[in-house]
Amino acid sequence: MPLHKRQHNKQNTNQRTTSYYNGACPICRTEMERYKRMSEAVDAPLDWVDISRDENKNALLGLGITQEMAFRRIYVVDAAGVPRIGVDGITALWKEIPGLAIVGRLIELPIIRQVSAFLYDHILSRAVYEWNRMRLRREQQKNTQNPQNTSTPPIILSPKRPTKRS
Repeated sequence: MPLHKRQHNKQNTNQRTTSYYNGACPICRTEMERYKRMSEAVDAPLDWVDISRDENKNALLGLGITQEMAFRRIYVVDAAGVPRIGVDGITALWKEIPGLAIVGRLIELPIIRQVSAFLYDHILSRAVYEWNRMRLRREQQKNTQNPQNTSTPPIILSPKRPTKRS
């Protein structure tokens, strides 16, 4: 049977891996929707929480993770209840989706994991976060200049976090 058609067998079937993602970010939303479609096709034990929605904004507070923190990186809580952040979160998701499971295992290999984590933490997640922040700010300014335009709800942005200087 092809790998993508196999059913997932977990010892604890009551526990599911949950992805907490920023649905207000088009890049994040597109990727998570793709993973969701792939996982639903094989009934993978995954749940999806869009933390940009008001009803989900405090979903990670029990772990000490604010909505603003979750906007900056992907957070995943695996089936054992262990929170995983960034590349570790993505690999936890991928390992649950048969078409991506091998990639998830490869990323966990020594050196590959460290390089991937560095690239995600220091380049990719920062670039996507800042791009989305600027995009939302432009939308907010456009809506302020043209109050007739009510196609998008007002967006509250947090102030830019100061950077450390060496």
